[in-house]
Parts: sequence; C-alpha cells; structure tokens
Amino acid sequence: MPRIRYLKPEFFTDEDLGDLSLEARLVFAGLWCYADKSGRLEDRPRFLKAMIFPYDDIDIEKSLDVLSQAKQNGNYFIHRYQIEKLKLIQIINWDKHQKPHHTEADSKYPPPDTPPNKEKITIKEKGTEKQNNPSTELRNVPLTGRTRLKSTGLYNCPFFQRFWISFPKKEAKGKAWEEWIKINPKPDENIITHMEKTIAIFINTEQWMKEGGQFIPLPSTWLHQRRWEDEPTKGSDTGNAKTFLEYLDDEGNYIGPED
Repeated sequence: MPRIRYLKPEFFTDEDLGDLSLEARLVFAGLWCYADKSGRLEDRPRFLKAMIFPYDDIDIEKSLDVLSQAKQNGNYFIHRYQIEKLKLIQIINWDKHQKPHHTEADSKYPPPDTPPNKEKITIKEKGTEKQNNPSTELRNVPLTGRTRLKSTGLYNCPFFQRFWISFPKKEAKGKAWEEWIKINPKPDENIITHMEKTIAIFINTEQWMKEGGQFIPLPSTWLHQRRWEDEPTKGSDTGNAKTFLEYLDDEGNYIGPED
C-alpha cells in the first residue's frame, strides 16, 4: 500500500544523489512511498516499476542496483537482502529523513542480519553459483583470543564491533545494529571509548551481576536508551575497567576475554 512521505528540499541539492541519473533519483524517492514504517519493502522490480513508472519504459533493476552500490563516502542509499526466499530492501538512514505517523503499523519484515558490504564473493553450491556477502558467511564465527579485528568480517562499522565485543549480553544483534545507526551524533572514538568504560564499570555492579546477569538489558535497549550516559552509583568497582583498544597487542590481535 502506498504511503505519503516527506521530500525535503535537500533532496535536490544532495551531491551524492546528484551523481546519479535522474531515473535513479526518481526511483529512490518512489521507494519511500512503498516502504513501511521501518523503511523496508519487498524487492519486486516489476511491481515497483509498474507503481513508480506506469507510463515509462525504464530498466528499474538497473536503478535499484545503482542505489545499492557504495557512494564515494562508503555509504549506501539502499540495502538489498534476502531472508530465506523473501527478497527485501532496507532504505538506509530511514529514520533520519522520514517521520512515519505513530498509527502506522510496525514493519512485518525482519531487518537485515548484516549491513551492506562493498565486497561480494561468489561461492559454488551444488553445481550453481550465487552471490553472498562475506559478512553474512562469517556472522556466526566466534571471535577468538587471537582473531584480528580487521579480519572478523562482521558488521562494517569498527565501532559497532567494539561495542558488541564489550557488551556482556549478546542477543538480537540485528536489532542492536538498527539502534546503532540511529545514534546521533554518530559514534566516534570518544563515544565508543566512553561506552566501553561504562560497560566495564556496570559489569561489576550488583545489578548486572545479580542472578547470573539476568538484569543486564538487551544491547538494543541499552543503545536506544543511551545508557552509556548513565552514571554508576558511588562506590562501583572501576579498577578493572578497560577499553577494547587495551586488549589489542602490538600487531592488532585481540587478546582480551573471549566472546
């Protein structure tokens, strides 16, 4: 079902959009009207072509492919992904530019397990070839004591990798990533270092240690509520608090606690 969406004046002056063809820019704006509350929609090129360009003979698949490629700054306009047999599109930075009505139904589509990655690899499976994102293939690989950070192949934001390693409860990683990309201002070295210190402090608090960590919040909840801005109660044990970088040796190998 099509929906009414915002179109800001900055759309027409955005330099990254300006590098695209007029056709691709119109496709991008058209996707907004068919995306749900979370900026997701089914990846159905024929249907989208019929809805967005009913009177024009265009190759919408070409435009979708262009929009899913990395910009000069390494970011993307859309992320095309697949959950089992369902092909989907996630519009990047959706919450930054759109404010869906509060009565609009929540998304029925799952978020992507991994963010877009510039590199794709071809693997053979039962005599056929398919394109896979290397981060998808590696998302279940545990981070061992001698694994290099740069070779983990997980989420493409190194600050998010550091957060995930530091946080003691590792559940709903996709939801945590959704909350991560909403953080404003975007996390930098100062913010992630502060997060690591805060997490290390709260790990030693009675609240987080109680009943085997039962009361540790989900990582997505912790990010959504900006809990790194919390102040520990007086007397909390901070003597063992370390940042991720303090667990790297001179060659960049992670030598801290196991995941």
